[in-house]
This record gives sequence, C-alpha cells and structure tokens, in this order.
Amino acid sequence: MRWLYTILYTFGFVLLSPVFLYKMWKRGKYRANFFQRFGRYDPAVRARLASKKSPRIWMQAVSVGEVNLALLLIQTLQRTFTNHHIVLTTTTSTGYALARDRLPADVELLYFPQDFPWTVNRAYDLIQPDFIILMEAELWPNFVWEAGRRRLPVFLVNARMSPRSARRYQRVAGLARRLFAPVTLIGAQSTDDANNFLALGLPPGRVQLTGNMKYDASLPAVAGAKPDFRDLPLPTDRPILVAGSTHPGEEEILFDLLAQLPDLFLVLVPRHVERTPEILELAKRKQIPVALRKNGKPVDAPRCLLVNTTGELRWFYETATVIFVGKSLVGEGGQNIVEAAASGHPVVFGPNMQNFKAITAEFIAAGAGIQVADANGLHREIADLLANAKRRERVAEAARQVIAANVGATDRTVALIRSALPG
Repeated sequence: MRWLYTILYTFGFVLLSPVFLYKMWKRGKYRANFFQRFGRYDPAVRARLASKKSPRIWMQAVSVGEVNLALLLIQTLQRTFTNHHIVLTTTTSTGYALARDRLPADVELLYFPQDFPWTVNRAYDLIQPDFIILMEAELWPNFVWEAGRRRLPVFLVNARMSPRSARRYQRVAGLARRLFAPVTLIGAQSTDDANNFLALGLPPGRVQLTGNMKYDASLPAVAGAKPDFRDLPLPTDRPILVAGSTHPGEEEILFDLLAQLPDLFLVLVPRHVERTPEILELAKRKQIPVALRKNGKPVDAPRCLLVNTTGELRWFYETATVIFVGKSLVGEGGQNIVEAAASGHPVVFGPNMQNFKAITAEFIAAGAGIQVADANGLHREIADLLANAKRRERVAEAARQVIAANVGATDRTVALIRSALPG
C-alpha cells in the first residue's frame, strides 16, 4: 500500500509542480528555506536541533488560519509541558511568514516536508519528536505511517471532516483505515465531525469532542500588537464595510454595492494579496477610486482601501460598521466568521460555508450572523443593517453570547493530549 501511494504521489507531484511553483512565485517569499520542503536544512538549523536536551513536540499547521490556532495552542502547551521544546512546521509561505513574526523565540520554525518517504525520514531524523500534533485535517500518509513505524503518539486536534471528505475516505476505506491507524487521538470540532471520523471505523475512545479553538483564538487576549492605522484613509463620518478573505468574483459584487450605496466606504481584504493587480484593474473598470494599505500612491477621495498585507484582518474588522466574510458567495468552503464576529460588529456571509458548518448553524440559530443566498441578498442585508443601528447591536450581542458559550477548546485539547501520553 505504501509503495503504491508513493508512486501515485510522485506522479501527481511531478504533474502538478508547475502549478504549485507558479502559486508560490506569485505569493512571494518562497525562496527562503525552500529546500526544507525536501529535507534539506542549512548547518545552523541542523546544529540547533542536533543536540536534543529535552523532549520535543512537532506541530504542523498548513497556512495562516491554522498557524493562528497553533500560536494559541503553543501558549497552553508551554504552560503544561514546561520542559518540552516545540518545533512548528507550516506548508505555505504566508503561514511561514506569520509564524516567523509571531512565534516565541524558543520555538523552532521549519517548512513541512513533501510526503516522500526519504524526505519525511530526513525531517524526523532532524526534529526527533516525542509526539506530534497535527492541526485540523493535515494527514499525509507517508508522514503518518512513519510516525507509526517510530511508535510516536500522533494527535489530530481541532479536527474537522466534512461530509464530502467522509465520502471520499469511504471510497478508499482500506487506505483510510491504514492512514488513521497510527493516530492516537482525534479532538473533533463538532459532533458532526466526530461522527464522520467514527463512521470510518475508528474506535470511539480515539475520537473526542473538544470544540473549536477558533472561538478561543477570537478572544482579545490572544491578539498580537495592533497595527498603526493613523495614516490610512479610513473615514470617521461614513459607514465602513469590511470584506475579509474575499475570493475572485466577490470583489465585483462588492464594487457594485458601492455604486448602490454612495456613502459607504469599503475595506477590502482579499484572501491572497497577490491578486492585488487584478483587483485594481477591476476597480478601474468599475470607476472605484482605490487606495492601497501599503506602498500605494495618494488617491483623492477613495471609496475603497485595498489591504495588500497579511496578518492584519482582525484589526481591520474592528474598524467596521458591517462585515462581510468571503469565499462564501463565490467559491466553496467559507472563511472564519468567529474572528469577524468577535470584533463586535454584525457579520454577513454567503451560502457556501461548508468548512464551517457547525459554527454557521449555531450563529444562524442564535441570530448571531446573517446568511444570504446571493449578491442581491447581500446588497439588501447590508443596506438594512446600515440603516438600522438597533439591529446591528442585536446581531453583535448575540454573537458575543455564542462566542462566550464556546470558549475552552484549547484547554480541553491539551488536557486530552496530556492524559493520552504514557507516564
């Protein structure tokens, strides 16, 4: 099974590598430590990790969202496992950049290895972990199987499994059973996620409901330093719509909304900053004056601030009158509405929230968020919220109550890890 998977993975890697390399090039900062992805480390890294003086925890977080949760989890782990050294790996250059800026100095940061047996083995030999923590859905077969071969405990935390992913695993039931066999414990975000894991035949004791750490990450106490927004053209006498993590197709909808609501100011935060040129071109066609967050020329009477930086979204949410969370009208999966709602402003999102199904259901049931079906619904709800301050406060207060009722997943996760470890 392992050799067959490796052959297929190698074939897919070769076939798709031009696409991945192009995306990495567009997103920038891909050159630094690039070969860590293939188990090649510079002498300074090898020297720091060669002499193992204390137990080590290897954490893997794919990109920006998972890194934010990992940063929160690291704080609790360091209070609980006081004599352990933590090594964090991440997959994307954006996740790496965020982690590099915000990690404690005593945490080592590396790129996650590609899932070839030889690459994975080099990473294991360097890091020498005593146990492994994987964030959300990050299971790579060769990586997990090597952990099993080395008899290392593996914890999948804040774990999610959509019905779509569950169906895919069911189609390859034999591979799924072998993939999950080395996993010591799964801390599921929701009851639905837990049931989807159990449907694969996992023993009930290995799947625990811990809740979603995104609620913990939304608390003000875990925020980093607030950026300086004093020189930005953010109006104080006009309503502000902050659109976070937008995807292609959504910017056009938002620019059309500006045309319908002439007093509205838009703060636009695309999910991928490398899309800045195409968004500027779209704004030019729509005749929307746009200022840039960073390295932009002065713009007379801008209607939109385009945020071409990463890691600042939660602070821009605080400037909002109303918030729209992207990848929900166009695209699939949605983005984190908890972080947006924690700012104290009402949140609107589209129908495509597959990756946040449980959170979305709870928000809607409590009146803590507003889901719309299409662009017309978005325009209608934004206009109504802007005209109705009492409704904005009702929605925001309901969200505060939902968040307060759901915090604690991080502490529960670390407690389960501690109880599952030998000794």
